[in-house]
Amino acid sequence: MDITTPICTKEMEPLTKRRYNFALSSFARMYGVPRVTQEMSDFCLGWALHDEIAPLDCLHHVDKYFRDLWIESQN
Repeated sequence: MDITTPICTKEMEPLTKRRYNFALSSFARMYGVPRVTQEMSDFCLGWALHDEIAPLDCLHHVDKYFRDLWIESQN
């Protein structure tokens, strides 16, 4: 399954597309590409459409940031 199919990233604004790919790459690192779900992809799109700023100092902090947001969104 191509996790980007339903969203059609070609139609996104460039900044939104970069933010979406940035967030989605974190989920791919944490869970592995085959285990990234459509729900995770939708979560990343929602994050990309807002102005929240993820930590940029290291990938570990980025992944922890998205993991914490993901867990919070599931409760």
